[in-house]
Amino acid sequence: MRKLPVFAAFNHVLRSTVHNLGFAWHLSWPWMVLVMPLNIAAALYGFTFSPGAATPSSEAIAITILIALVTMFAFSSMAVSWHRYILLDEVPKGMARLRADNTVWRYFGNTLLIILILGLGMVPVGLLAGILAALGQAGAVLAAPVYVVGFAVAIASFYRLSVKLPAVALERRDFRLQQAWQVTRGNSANLFALAVLFFLAVVVMALVLGLFAYMLEKTGLNFALFLSLALQIVFNWIGTIMGVTLLTSLYGFFAEKRDF
Repeated sequence: MRKLPVFAAFNHVLRSTVHNLGFAWHLSWPWMVLVMPLNIAAALYGFTFSPGAATPSSEAIAITILIALVTMFAFSSMAVSWHRYILLDEVPKGMARLRADNTVWRYFGNTLLIILILGLGMVPVGLLAGILAALGQAGAVLAAPVYVVGFAVAIASFYRLSVKLPAVALERRDFRLQQAWQVTRGNSANLFALAVLFFLAVVVMALVLGLFAYMLEKTGLNFALFLSLALQIVFNWIGTIMGVTLLTSLYGFFAEKRDF
């Protein structure tokens, strides 16, 4: 059983992302050209949910879900190319960067499957917390830690199961979810700590983005909203590249026995 060195793993993720961000854009920009207009149009024409907004129509909900799935598929394709670049030094060129083959579909499907498994796993947690909250003030106090523990376990479980995703990108059919769960056993606390560091890094980036968006808003320029939305999508892309790099590092450490 290998123990994940949390800070070494996080530093490796940061270094790999920063040093290769330009090449990550080289791999990703064809998909971003397709995805960015869709998401900007969705935001501008009210196909997204926002606090205080009127209840969205069924058409708006359907379009939002469709755009989310298309975006998720595009990011799955980018993730496959990124995994293969880091682990195999494979450099896709031309239209190969818009790959939508069986490997990408498997990656997309496995991502949805992991999300579904975690969602089902949180159902008993929600039920228990709801029962405790219904018992009165004392029960409500106990419900909070139940949610916290359940959330922490779900986050660690997500990363344990997601070690399979780079294996999917490498077209390994022998490495299943149970193998991902087995090779990461004893590392739930370490993986949760790594997730916290990743979250803090994303928060820092979000604060920087928020500052830029605020400055753009103050300019009063007509294209300020458009540019702010574009920056939000680029921010999501950078966060995704970091997340995919993290999964690649975990796969390399646990499945291929690499060191940082």
